[in-house]
Amino acid sequence: MQRLPLGYLKPGMVTAEEVKDEKGRVLCPQGTVLSSELIERFGKMGVRFVTVKGKPVVFPWEKSLEEELRELEERFARSRHPFLKEVKETLRAFLQAQATEVRE
Repeated sequence: MQRLPLGYLKPGMVTAEEVKDEKGRVLCPQGTVLSSELIERFGKMGVRFVTVKGKPVVFPWEKSLEEELRELEERFARSRHPFLKEVKETLRAFLQAQATEVRE
């Protein structure tokens, strides 16, 4: 799942959550395939973000799971204290779970 600003939406993307206007009214249900007309309508109705399935947009500041895990290893390479090792493993599990969630 990925929450995207309206300008990043493309026809064919699928909503992962209901899309609501600024008053909380549901504009379309989860699972709706976006069209250019629907994206344009969202803009006219004040929608600023839409959550879509998968991770269709890769932002330049984002890192791959492999890069994140490599940096994690580098940061904790000299750590010998059991608590720090536990912190590292907790972060590793979090990053892996987050990557799995994005794929779903």
